[in-house]
Amino acid sequence: MKHTLSTSDITILKHIFHVAVKSAKTVQFCFKKGKQQSYITPKKDIYITFELSSPIKFDYPIADVKTFLGEASWDLNSSEIKDDINLLILPSENDDKDFKTKIVQELDYTLDDHKINQRLKKYKHLNIMGAKNKCIFRYQNHERSWWFNDGVYEEFPRGRCTRKFRYIIERKKIILLPQNLYKLILREDVIQFQARHLNYYFLSEVSWQRQSVKDWTDNHTMIDDEHLIAQFIKKGYMSERQHSD
Repeated sequence: MKHTLSTSDITILKHIFHVAVKSAKTVQFCFKKGKQQSYITPKKDIYITFELSSPIKFDYPIADVKTFLGEASWDLNSSEIKDDINLLILPSENDDKDFKTKIVQELDYTLDDHKINQRLKKYKHLNIMGAKNKCIFRYQNHERSWWFNDGVYEEFPRGRCTRKFRYIIERKKIILLPQNLYKLILREDVIQFQARHLNYYFLSEVSWQRQSVKDWTDNHTMIDDEHLIAQFIKKGYMSERQHSD
């Protein structure tokens, strides 16, 4: 039996390689019989699902995606399978369940949001925050603790929300195939980006919901002496922004 991959199928496979190559020495994949496909990184911190343009009638394991893409042949033949599917690290049904946890909140994530994420390289983390019925994307570093505020950050309002939550994910992990709009689905410990049949699931670095969410702390919250504050600002231990807040 034969199956020809479409241009869109190959585009997604190339992007999976781009996403995974930093965390896996060798990126492995298997086209599974049917239309629904999936990939998981060896660390099991990123899970990707998508649909083929048309169903494939057989399993086709690929031990090295880089080599496969280099051959530039998109015709799959069941009689020419070179790799043993049993030797590949592939997502299981339990992996699928582990990422599809309970939904906490749904938001829009636009192409402009993604461009901002790619532009703000000086910040290590993206905080997705919901409080007082408002959602905020906050970019900052967490050098001391998850809760310390050094006053150096950028915030972007993202509309209203119905829950109190805070998710933190490493900014550079968010590598998405460009789309005008993703649905951002916050799950228990998981951040999902969905565009039609294409889904990216990322394990958050940390996450809190409801009463476990607490306020940021900084130097200013512990110091009320104006002269000491002035010295801290001068020495760079505190920013003018923190003092004004």
